[in-house]
Amino acid sequence: MAFTTHALTAAGYRVVVAYGGEDAIRKVSAQKIDLVVTDLAMPKVSGVEVVTKIKSNPATQQIPVIVTTAYAWDQLGHMAVEAGCDAYINKPFTARRLVQEVQKRLEQKGLDADHPHPPDSPLRLKL
Repeated sequence: MAFTTHALTAAGYRVVVAYGGEDAIRKVSAQKIDLVVTDLAMPKVSGVEVVTKIKSNPATQQIPVIVTTAYAWDQLGHMAVEAGCDAYINKPFTARRLVQEVQKRLEQKGLDADHPHPPDSPLRLKL
């Protein structure tokens, strides 16, 4: 989580950190989140469950979700895609790779990552 947070903060993004799947779901529902980056392997509530909750809720289903994992493309990867994740990044990955994927997904959403949002509407990313 520290690597991802540092990479995105260094690229100029505001990051909202969640500590586990339950916290992630709670924060996505309660805050203005533009994009989610989540690991698949988490205790209690998995990344697949996080993706499923986000994508099945009409209020959050448009939020792009990028999944990261140390596992090769396996059953968890297939489950994440079926749940609706927008991108899948295998670990290890570089900060550049992560930032490129974030920029791509935000641009697809209609947000220009190169131009900051007004102060009352900061760009937020979810881990």
